[in-house]
Amino acid sequence: MARSHPPPWLFGIVGIPYGVGGAFVGIVMPFLANRAKIDIDVIGWFVTLLFVPPMIQFLYAPVVDVGPKRKHWLVIVSAVGAACFAAAFMMPLPASKNAFLVFGFLGQLITGLTGSCNGGLLALTMPDDKRGQASAWLNIGNLSGGALAAWGTIELVRRDTPPLLVGLVYAAMIVAPAIPILVVDEPDRVRRPAGVVFSEMLRSVGKVLGSKEGVTGIALCLSPVGTAALANYFSGMQDAFGASDRLVGITSGPANVVATAVGAAVCGWLCDFTNRRAMYLLSGLLTALCGIAMALAPRTSATYFWGVILYALVTGFCYSAFTAVVLETIGEGGEAASTRYALFVAAGNAAIAYVGFVDTRFGGTELIQGKPHPVVSGVITTDALLNIAGVVALGLVFWRLGSFGKSRHKPMPELPRAQLKQRADGR
Repeated sequence: MARSHPPPWLFGIVGIPYGVGGAFVGIVMPFLANRAKIDIDVIGWFVTLLFVPPMIQFLYAPVVDVGPKRKHWLVIVSAVGAACFAAAFMMPLPASKNAFLVFGFLGQLITGLTGSCNGGLLALTMPDDKRGQASAWLNIGNLSGGALAAWGTIELVRRDTPPLLVGLVYAAMIVAPAIPILVVDEPDRVRRPAGVVFSEMLRSVGKVLGSKEGVTGIALCLSPVGTAALANYFSGMQDAFGASDRLVGITSGPANVVATAVGAAVCGWLCDFTNRRAMYLLSGLLTALCGIAMALAPRTSATYFWGVILYALVTGFCYSAFTAVVLETIGEGGEAASTRYALFVAAGNAAIAYVGFVDTRFGGTELIQGKPHPVVSGVITTDALLNIAGVVALGLVFWRLGSFGKSRHKPMPELPRAQLKQRADGR
């Protein structure tokens, strides 16, 4: 009997743990570091460090292809990673920044595996014509869930809530959404020794890198296109725009939720009807346009609000396009579905890390009337230029290699035989 696939919206719930883990790196940590008066270029180093686990995740992602089913692994890694993040909140900044970063690093290392679990389950259980929808829901959960978690955390910190309570609330926001994955009808897996699984990981990676689709897919993921890297630094730019803690909380939370959800939903729908790689290149152009507009606008709290929200809208678009492209490239993936998914996601996270690092090299501070003020124009402009350069380069490569991927234009309905005969007779 054929298995029924889970409803696409379920991935919107179980995608939240990955988003909450990512929100620590992209919103919560920069916010806390900024409150501790740590410069944005130093925050750039912190973000780069905490992005190392996602960049190397494909090397240890095969662990979720061993032993328990992926849905059980998702709950396990959510709980362990949540405990690490809870411990990080107990480390005061700047005095205990090393311990803070260690626990944040471990939390990112472990909760990142929830993405591999979800990616493998999605590849195994969802038919191709539903993957755009599932990608949209997964990223709505990822981005919106992370934004709500960040907003709640910023509000708790702003109200001087004890660090232990902040950590426990943050941990709960990771663990609770993982539980519904247990209802998924996941196929039984063949029991294989860990050595065999990791050997297959190497062969799977070699197979992907040995195909035109795989190589161009990796190139796309490694490019600066659609990384939406600035999303990880906006909470550290609040002083440059005169934004209050409350405004940062709103833009990082409720407003961000709506914007990213709309962007992800629109792109997810488009990806089921149009060329997915073309949508990804479009996401890079939209990112660049948003950055250029923000760089040219005056440094006011209103610019901060509308700039961050517009960027969040584009971020949702970018992430849905990315996930849809990856799922199209890996196909069903078989027993190595999680590993193949992790390989492309690792490449994508490497791109986010290096783009963010390069962006923040053009930041720093300047003295205005004898007082230090953060400089962010160079950061925002660099991000826009990198996206434009990446779109041009990838567009040329895909065009020359004929590797734009599948076209999803709906076929024309068949004509009645009489009309076909008339056309054949030239009438």
